[in-house]
Amino acid sequence: MRNIFIFTLFSFFLFSCKTSDGLSKEQKIAQMTEKIEGQAYIFNAQKALPLAGRSVDINYSYQLKVSKDTISAYLPYFGRAYTAPISNDDAGVKFTSTDFEYSLSPEKNGTWNIKIKINDSQSKYRLFLKIGNSGKATLNVQDNRRQSISYYGQIE
Repeated sequence: MRNIFIFTLFSFFLFSCKTSDGLSKEQKIAQMTEKIEGQAYIFNAQKALPLAGRSVDINYSYQLKVSKDTISAYLPYFGRAYTAPISNDDAGVKFTSTDFEYSLSPEKNGTWNIKIKINDSQSKYRLFLKIGNSGKATLNVQDNRRQSISYYGQIE
């Protein structure tokens, strides 16, 4: 029941069309389309939702940066690990990758689904990013060493 409420609430925010920067809805959508299709954007995480437990508000210093040749992540992790990290540097979702698979599929309702598979990290990260035309987004991170985690945030 809680998950349905959170999903409904997030869906409302994901597809809201108000802009606070003075751009019209069409200009905002065109700007977002250019960023997404050009693979030049930053996902700023605002909330983490572990598979088990409560959601956690986080600040804008946690992000996923996407460019044509590099993807880097600096995100916190809350959840169950199947193997212990070797050092404190391994905590969280932290990587910089130049060897990755990236697929983009636009939806009819104006959202984008992005799948990213990281090939050059010890953890075989699989990232699933869903971006609304307003810039609101959700990111799901799957790791072969721990439970998956989702993040809600904004595309910059």
